[in-house]
Amino acid sequence: MKSVAAALLTLVALTAVPAQARPVVCSLTIADRQVFAGGDCDFRAHGNDGSFQLTAPGGEYFVYVNMDGGGAAKGYWNGWERASRAHDDLGTLTRDAADRACWSNGYATVCAR
Repeated sequence: MKSVAAALLTLVALTAVPAQARPVVCSLTIADRQVFAGGDCDFRAHGNDGSFQLTAPGGEYFVYVNMDGGGAAKGYWNGWERASRAHDDLGTLTRDAADRACWSNGYATVCAR
């Protein structure tokens, strides 16, 4: 019985650990203006549906891509004023057919490799 309880506690502890950020090459472009690009962005997955967050090198800007079902996602970022929350709506994003590492809508493009 003790070994079952220990196994359950271990399982709970492992699943309670938040996803670790990992470095990626990324970019965010809004209205044909490049906000950030290059390596050393932090990529953090959110849940199991493909949603993610990218944080630019230096941490000044970040963007969320939240899957919305049906191959679409909603994008949000912290804005030109570098706010502490992602409150600026980027609209509905779809995965780019030519570059599967990117999500875009004609106004904004988010890429993570």
